[in-house]
Amino acid sequence: MSKTTKNYEQLATASGLRLDETRNILYGQRNGFQMVAYAADTRYPYLLTVCMSVSAPMGVLDKSDIKQFVKGEKGITSLVQDKNQIKMVVKSISNLQKMQENFNDSLNALIAFLTAKGCMPCCQFCGQKVETEGFDVGGSYMLLCPDCVGKFKQDMTIAAQQKEQKSENIIGGIVGALLGSVIGIICIIFFSQLGRISVLSGFVMAICTIKGYEMLGGKLTKKGIVISVIMMLIMTYVGDRLDWAIEIVKEWSDVNFFTAFQAVPYLLAEEVIDIGSYMANLILLYIFTIVGAAAAVYSVVKDRKLENKIGKIGSTTEL
Repeated sequence: MSKTTKNYEQLATASGLRLDETRNILYGQRNGFQMVAYAADTRYPYLLTVCMSVSAPMGVLDKSDIKQFVKGEKGITSLVQDKNQIKMVVKSISNLQKMQENFNDSLNALIAFLTAKGCMPCCQFCGQKVETEGFDVGGSYMLLCPDCVGKFKQDMTIAAQQKEQKSENIIGGIVGALLGSVIGIICIIFFSQLGRISVLSGFVMAICTIKGYEMLGGKLTKKGIVISVIMMLIMTYVGDRLDWAIEIVKEWSDVNFFTAFQAVPYLLAEEVIDIGSYMANLILLYIFTIVGAAAAVYSVVKDRKLENKIGKIGSTTEL
């Protein structure tokens, strides 16, 4: 068990909630209000977001009241309402005891505020004032009634079946990957013209190429991932060569861009362009692109694991 999970465990005990160790989510009921609390960004594990599902008398809470509430509570960073969902971000505190005190005080303050405004617990999706529980719906945490859980599960099953039946359009995927990689090329040239080689260009190249394949290819298979990776490697080279062509045109204004692009290998052979600088630049771009590709593929695999899956918070069993 990690240190963060141990701290969450103590925080759950101190606040009367429970801990889902698999997802690192605090969940449970307080004063009749069901809630879940989690770190929206795992890089900041103690910046906790508390979610409740409530029905306000007028549908929407007054924005000035929300602003006044946040202003009066030093332990709260923000409070927003999105239809039936209330999200409160509690300030990050590394000291465990102070974190527990601030978390409890913030929960009490929020419940008192909602109660004073006449809010009642409800299902986040349908808005019915019925018993709810926390669910992980495709990676999103929601407070749902049994009827809505059944509807989500049915819709997910249908969506999974439709996706499975959908055929892969390889030609369309290649076109999509090509179009996506163009955005990566623009990013490479943009940062290079600023005098920098940014890791962001590699991420943009990888993600846009893969997403482009998926959008026009209909679905992303292992074959699609391989094609996308080959495409991004080729287009990274093209982007680097286009960048050198721009530099050549800047240096020799009487040379047109097309000629400059064709002349890059010749200028390398004649050592007009320093081969060391050229290779160092290209290798660095490839490293960033490979890192970006690994991150993009990991993201796709992770999303697939979560896609069309629903599980009860506090349980490792899928519905």
